[in-house]
This record gives sequence, C-alpha cells and structure tokens, in this order.
Amino acid sequence: MSDVLKPGFAGSFYPADPSGLRAAVSDLLDNSCEPLNKAIGMVVPHAGYVYSGITAGCGFASAPDNINTVVVIAPSHRFPFQGETVFDIDFLETPLGKCMVNKQVTGKLAVEMETIVFNEHSLEVMIPFIQIRWPDATIVPIVLGSEPDCSGLAGLLQSHAPDAFIVASSDLSHFYPLNVARKLDRLVIDAFLTLSPEGITDTLEACGKAAIRTLLYIAALRKAGNAVELHYSTSADAGAGKEEVVGYFSGMVMR
Repeated sequence: MSDVLKPGFAGSFYPADPSGLRAAVSDLLDNSCEPLNKAIGMVVPHAGYVYSGITAGCGFASAPDNINTVVVIAPSHRFPFQGETVFDIDFLETPLGKCMVNKQVTGKLAVEMETIVFNEHSLEVMIPFIQIRWPDATIVPIVLGSEPDCSGLAGLLQSHAPDAFIVASSDLSHFYPLNVARKLDRLVIDAFLTLSPEGITDTLEACGKAAIRTLLYIAALRKAGNAVELHYSTSADAGAGKEEVVGYFSGMVMR
C-alpha cells in the first residue's frame, strides 16, 4: 500500500477543484518569463496563489524545461521541531493527482535525517506548479525546523541528488507598511544576488531564510556564477492593502 500525504491546503491556498487548479496554474505559468537552461535552483514564494502566484509563476516559467528531480526546501510554519526532516514517503497528493517522491534520494537522506511527515503549506503550494511544469518529475520534499544545519544539508543534497533542481520556498517580510516592507525585502534580495549564504542572516525578514541559505550553499558546491532577480511583488499588488503587506520574490541561481 502506498504511503501518501493527502493535501491539507486545497481550497484555501489554492483551488480544490482539479480543473480550476489546472487552469489557475497554467495561467500563472503563461507569462513573459523564458526558461533559463543553466539554472540550478530558485527562490519562489508560497502564499495563496491569489497573492503570490504571479511571482511564483515567473519563477517556475523561468526554470529549465527538462527537469527530472526537484528538491523542495520549505520552512515549517505550524509543526515545531529542530533541524531538518525529509518526507520519505511514496507520494504527495494534490487535486491534480499524486506527485511521486524520489525514494532513491529520500531513502538515502532518511539514514541521516529526521523523517517526520506533516502538512505544510510552504511545501504543498509548490506541488501543483511542479505537476504541470514537469509532469514526469519526482520530488524530494524537505522541511526545515528551528536551527537547521544548512551547510550540512547542502552537502547531503549534493551527494545524493547532485543533478536535482532546487526550489527554496520563502516569502519575505510580513505585515509591515508597504514602504517599510519594500526596504526590508530589498535587503534579502540584494543578499541573495551576492550568492553568499553567510549574507542570508537571521536578522533578515524572510520566513524561508534557511531554505535560501541552503540553496546558496548548494550553489557554491555547484560552482554557480550568477544569481538574477526575476520578479518582486507584495500582497498590496493583489489588492490586500498597504498597511500590513507581505513581500514575494522569485530569483534564480545559474552556473
């Protein structure tokens, strides 16, 4: 019997109806962004699609076409734990169906990591994009708790999934006035563009800062030479008001 993680956020963060979800993601991917075939990983936001979907869509549309394995590194918002966990299961399910987990990779990681499994929106909202963008790809789902070993995780991923595409799931600042949010968000974006994991400090305003830091450690191991900003927006752009906004960013790392 297959070990399947059922969706926990369909109908809230993204549409629960399969045809509506497929149409929504397809629309978000239909943009002016072109695939960057030398890309090895990216940062994309994980809020509800009505808020951050345009920014996430630009990220996924800018990723290479021929991806076989996707490592998603996401922060835990609801389940408190320390370190890192890999979801060593068979499938993650969304209304679009089951997304296959790369058991060859997760099995190796499970020897050296926690294997706690739970519903986490910062991971789940990535899956429909992956299912439509790369329908035959497998996924390596990783969620970070408090005080993760980003450098150590990067080394494990480089050892066990050296050719996988990396997705670091992160929103930026939360609930600041728009003018303040833009300044705080720019600090994260500028640090990302330097390709320095040490520049993604704990003082920065990004819930997935450890995921971004891990991506940049992997970038160093793969000798990446360039990082680019793809798209930036805030919840104010989606009509949510300008007094307490959330920032969204997509950016790509390339060889």
